[in-house]
Amino acid sequence: AGRPGYVTLPIISVLAAIGYVYYTAVFLAIPAWLGLATAAGVANVAAYTTLALACVAAYGLVVTRDPGRVPPAFVPDVEDAETPLHEIKRKGGDLRYCQKCSHYKPPRAHHCRVCKRCILKMDHHCIWINNCVGHENYKIFLVFVLYAATASFYSLALMIGGALHSVPKDEQSGIDSPRKSLFVVSLCV
Repeated sequence: AGRPGYVTLPIISVLAAIGYVYYTAVFLAIPAWLGLATAAGVANVAAYTTLALACVAAYGLVVTRDPGRVPPAFVPDVEDAETPLHEIKRKGGDLRYCQKCSHYKPPRAHHCRVCKRCILKMDHHCIWINNCVGHENYKIFLVFVLYAATASFYSLALMIGGALHSVPKDEQSGIDSPRKSLFVVSLCV
């Protein structure tokens, strides 16, 4: 447990949250606002389902894709001292060497204590994907974040619309109105 690619509680939590928001948007908000028998309702269900599937697919890729390993045979080229392509430690001027992996590290490579290896261009270790974000999976991580943010704003719009249109129009809009309560609840989602 704890190694990249394994299913953990945070991964199950993310998938459950995606499923809950999908269910709420598609089966509660859209029918209350547009109805599932209308062209607008079907179009919104199709669009949101496509966005949710893209989000889940990107999440699956970022969870399973290797973030980028430092090749075990990596040795920095130190022949040309005038134009160094290798990174030098700030203290002492030595080349960067990982004591845990027992090899030299290229620039921006760092050792992850969770993954127990050096990662190329390591950004961070993310518990929500149980993996590091590095050179090989950085792009798909950003794509997942973009899909998730887009789906969140889209579901927010659907839930606000569903909350506003699920209450009868002739209701008094007092301070304790259920319409305002539904609006506030949809903002919290």
